[in-house]
Amino acid sequence: MTLTGLLCVLAALGCLGTRAVAATRYDVEVIVFRNLAASDDGEQWPANTIVPDDGYTHTPLQEGLENLPDSQFALNGVAGALQRSGAYQVLAHRLWRQSAYDRRSAIPYLLHTSPGSSGREVDGSITLIRERYLHLVVDLTLTSPDALYRLDETRRMRSGELHYFDNPRFGVIARVTPYESDESTPEDEAGAGEPTTAPDEDEDTTAEPAGEPH
Repeated sequence: MTLTGLLCVLAALGCLGTRAVAATRYDVEVIVFRNLAASDDGEQWPANTIVPDDGYTHTPLQEGLENLPDSQFALNGVAGALQRSGAYQVLAHRLWRQSAYDRRSAIPYLLHTSPGSSGREVDGSITLIRERYLHLVVDLTLTSPDALYRLDETRRMRSGELHYFDNPRFGVIARVTPYESDESTPEDEAGAGEPTTAPDEDEDTTAEPAGEPH
């Protein structure tokens, strides 16, 4: 099954559903994966092999970011489907909470995985930007023993939707959802403003594509 097919099936099952609410903080979940079919070195990996990811230990968090535990992952179904497909290999699965700011004040999430025995290393940043709309900037490199590949792409994010950033060698699946604090009140939510749910969002012709899986 193709990646697009996998995502469509999972979305149809309702595992990605969420309620868009006004918020100033967001939960960002990303899956970084390698396209095994695009390998040009003849190397084959078992479909159920996940490259060890010890980035939490080696990459200090920027102020204003909070790592969330694996138990709060919402995209385990997506990660599992990628692994079972035999065509992709999950390299990293991360979830964090942060406030979103404009481009000048945006806080990058630094992502790094150890190459370990695989000889492959992911390094770079993922930055959430909130202006008129939410955008996610993915700037990552995948280093193999004999090559380096870069994924540098910006997408406008709609709350709760899956977005797919792709490079022929590796890709990122991301979801951004508003965070509702237990202390939030209806007045707080009404005043915060959610740019991604503005009635005229489709009129913004200068924004990047919405990032539908393809």
